[in-house]
Amino acid sequence: MHTRGRVMCGLIAIRGGDPDLLLRAARRGLDAIAHRGPDGEGLHACDSTTILAHRRLSILDLSAAAAQPMVCPATGNVVVFNGEIYNFLELRAELEGRGERFRGDGDTEVLLAGWRIWGRDLFARCDGMWAIVIFEQSSGDLIACRDRLGVKPLYLHRVDQRIMLASEIGAVAAMRGSYPDPNPGSVFDFLTLGLSGHTHETFFRGIETVPPGEVWRIARDGVTTSWTYHRWPRVGEAPPLVAADARELVCGSTALRLRSDVPTVALLSGGLDSSILTTTALACEHRPRVTFAGAFTYGYADREFARFDETEAAAALMRGLGAPERHHVCRGRAVPDEIELAALVRTQEEPFSTPSILASYRTYKAIRDTGYKVALTGEGADEAFGGYSARYQPFAVRDALHSANLTAALRLLRRGARVSLVANRMAWDLPLPLLARLLRARRPSVGMIARELWSKSQLRLAVLQEDMRVDLQERLRRDVLSTSLPQILRITDRNAMRFGVEVRSPFLDYRLIERALATPSQQLMGSGQGKELLRRAFSHDLQPRVAWQNKSTGFGHAEQFLVSRMPIARLLDDVPPGLDAFVDVARLRAAASGGDLHPTFWLAVSVALWYRSIYG
Repeated sequence: MHTRGRVMCGLIAIRGGDPDLLLRAARRGLDAIAHRGPDGEGLHACDSTTILAHRRLSILDLSAAAAQPMVCPATGNVVVFNGEIYNFLELRAELEGRGERFRGDGDTEVLLAGWRIWGRDLFARCDGMWAIVIFEQSSGDLIACRDRLGVKPLYLHRVDQRIMLASEIGAVAAMRGSYPDPNPGSVFDFLTLGLSGHTHETFFRGIETVPPGEVWRIARDGVTTSWTYHRWPRVGEAPPLVAADARELVCGSTALRLRSDVPTVALLSGGLDSSILTTTALACEHRPRVTFAGAFTYGYADREFARFDETEAAAALMRGLGAPERHHVCRGRAVPDEIELAALVRTQEEPFSTPSILASYRTYKAIRDTGYKVALTGEGADEAFGGYSARYQPFAVRDALHSANLTAALRLLRRGARVSLVANRMAWDLPLPLLARLLRARRPSVGMIARELWSKSQLRLAVLQEDMRVDLQERLRRDVLSTSLPQILRITDRNAMRFGVEVRSPFLDYRLIERALATPSQQLMGSGQGKELLRRAFSHDLQPRVAWQNKSTGFGHAEQFLVSRMPIARLLDDVPPGLDAFVDVARLRAAASGGDLHPTFWLAVSVALWYRSIYG
C-alpha cells in the first residue's frame, strides 16, 4: 500500500454548498485549530462538495510521509485522524500478513488499510484514543468515529444543507461564520450540578458530540446511520479486577503510551496515580521507541499557599527513583490576572466546574516551552478506582441507610464520611418540589438561575434527581462514562492542545476500565481512603508513605478556594445583556463584590465568563 504515514492533532470536515464558499469556510475552520497542530497543515477536496483538512502535531513518523489528509491509492478513500493507535504495530503486522505494504512508519495508513480490509470491524480492534473522519470514495459517505471513552473530541453541526465536523467548537463556529445560540438545557445542568459532557449536547444549540464508542455513517443527503462497536460490562459480566491484574494492565498500558518518536514527560503531583505512572515510565526506558524525559510538577510562588504545594513530595519521589535531574517544577501565582483568566476561558470553549484547571493550563505551557510535546497523566484513576472518597463515601452511607444497615452507616461515618455531605445526598431523595425549593434556597449557583429558565427546566431537574439517586456502584459507572470523566477529558484536551501537547492517560486503557466497571465498589475503594485495590497493586513498587497516603491535593488545589480574590467583578462589568436569560446578573455581581463565597458560586461565574467570551 503506497500511502503516507502518521501524524495528528486537529481535524475538520465540511460538506455542502457552493464549492468556493466551502473552501473559504474550510480554511477558516483550519485556521481556528492551528494551535492543535503547529507542525504543518493539509487540506484535500474529496469531491466538489466535501473537504477534509488537518493540522499536524508530529509524534510518530516525523517525516513528510505522515502528512494528512491521507489518500489510499487503492480505494481513493481519504482520512483525517486525531489521536494515537497504541497497538498500531500489532495491527500493521496483521495487515502485512494479509499482503498489505506500507510506505510510512505510523498509524494513520494502518487505519486506512484497516478500513479497507476490515470495514466496520476495524475500530473494535484498535487500542488507543482517536477521532477520525473517513471519506469513503465508493459510497461518498463520511465515516465518523471516536474512541471508546471519547478521549479525543469530535463535534458535529448541521445547518441548512451543510454538515461540519471538527476537533473544537471554535472551528465549527469559524466554518459557519458565528457561534450558535446557547443551549439552555446544558446551562441549567451545569448551574445545578456542575455537569458538562454528560449528554451528547454541548453548550451551543445544534452542536453535538459524536458519541464515544460509536461509528456514524453520514450519507450525501445527510441521512445518518450509527452503530456501537463497544459495550461496557457490568458487575458479573466480566472478571473483577484483582491487584495483580491491575498492576499488569497499568504497566502494559503505560508502556504502550510511551511509544513515540519524541521524548515523553509525566505530570507528577506527588500523589498515588502520578507516582505510579512516573515510576512505571522510568522502568520502561529500555524499550524500543521510548524516551522518558522526566516529570513536571506544579507549585506555588506564593508562600501563603505552601500547604497546597506538593513539589517537595514529588522531588522526594524523583530522588528515590534516582532521577532528580529530570524533575521540572512549574511555579505560578494562585490568583490569575484578568488576562490569564480570560485566556483560560477562551481556551476551554465551554464552562468548567473549577478554576483549579488553571494549574494544568500553566503546566502544559511550561512543558511545551521546555521543548516537549507528549505527556503522561493520571486521568481516569479516581473515577475507575473510587478515588474521590469525599464524594463516594456519602453514597455508601446512603446505600447503607436505604438497606437499614445502621451498623455499616455508622462505621463509614466513623471512618470519615462527612455528615454534611451525607445530608446533601439524602436531600435528593426528597419529593421533587421540596428538593427544588431547597436547591433554590441553599445552593447559590441554583439560586442564580434566571427565573424563566428555572421554571422551564423542572423536567430536566427530575432527570438530574434520578441520576443523583443511583447507588454507589452505578455512581462509579456513570462518573466514568458520563457525569465526571467526560468533562475532565474535555478540559484536559483543551488545556494541553492549546500549547500543542498531546496527553496520554494509561488509566484510560479500555481493558483496565472494563475490568474496573465489572468490580464491586467495595473491592475497588476499600474501607476509607479510596483506591485500595490500586494501592495494593503497587504497594511493592512505591514507598508506603506514597502508596498509602490520603488523596493528595493535586494540581491547582489552592485556586478553587480563591474565587473571591480573583478579578471577577471587573470581568462581570461588561457581560452582554443576553446573559440575563440564564443567570441573575445583578445577584451575581453583588455576590462577586462580597467576601467568602460558597463553592458552587464558581459555576455561575464560569457561565458568565463563558458567555462574555463567546457573545461579548
